[in-house]
Amino acid sequence: MAEDTDHTAPLAEASRLLAQVANDAEYVGAEDEEWADDARAAREAYTRALRMDPESLEAAVGLAVLAGAELRCHIVNHVDGAWWEEDSGPLTEIPADDETGRRLVDEAIRAARHVLSLEPDNNLAVYLEALAHECGGAHDEALAGYLRAVELDPWDHVAKDRAQALDDAYDPPRHEGPDPNPHSRHFWLLRDSVWTSNSGDEEVAYWRLGDPAEVRDAIETVVADKARHNPDLPSVRDGGISLITYAPGRPPSTVDIYEALRPTPAGPPVVDWTAVALEEPAPGRCLPTGQPVRVGGRVRFDGEGERAEE
Repeated sequence: MAEDTDHTAPLAEASRLLAQVANDAEYVGAEDEEWADDARAAREAYTRALRMDPESLEAAVGLAVLAGAELRCHIVNHVDGAWWEEDSGPLTEIPADDETGRRLVDEAIRAARHVLSLEPDNNLAVYLEALAHECGGAHDEALAGYLRAVELDPWDHVAKDRAQALDDAYDPPRHEGPDPNPHSRHFWLLRDSVWTSNSGDEEVAYWRLGDPAEVRDAIETVVADKARHNPDLPSVRDGGISLITYAPGRPPSTVDIYEALRPTPAGPPVVDWTAVALEEPAPGRCLPTGQPVRVGGRVRFDGEGERAEE
């Protein structure tokens, strides 16, 4: 029987696990067997995909994010007891006699470098390598990495903060638009917000989407959900819905989905897709399933992310 070479199935399996594993890494305890099982299952799935296609960028990025999550979990439970990526101070260094921690630092660096061997300007891998260097005490290498991350994405405020924590003299460049786009694949972020106060406070969920059909489904899902709670859409808004397109070689562009809604005689409004102007990239140009991306200091995973205050 011929060997199976379709790596999309293990990528989809890994992607379902990776977001939860990465987001929960700093909150779980050392004995959390479910988290450890999910991390192990994600690693096995990404490794299967990489065996099928050693040049799989999406599998390499997934493994780099996973290695960073395992390092964070170790620091929380065995080194420092706390982890806040956006803290302004330096991160706690892994002690020299912590063999497990040092191994995790090396694995995180190795995984990030494999991504960079496939895509040298991958800003997520650049940041992950810098973070691992800082945890390992290699501050010069970490600082160089954070500076490179800011060069690739001047809106990466977390990388700027980490650079300033290592170099008091660092003065981040003042960036004025248009936004840069460091990504080599086409993808979309759907921003869905609800107002939580009269002063404009919002809770926001982001959908990271890599296919036009997924974009249409996600927009229609969000519109239908809002219409159930607010039958007067779009004349009366509740938060916002915007679609941000990240296309290689040009700045991101944003469409206000409320402006594309058209009322119907009875029932919820419908989306005028001509007003959205949804692009259809050439085959192979969309961000594939299972590959996270770093945008403005945040890692975005497939599908809908958790709602949070902004």
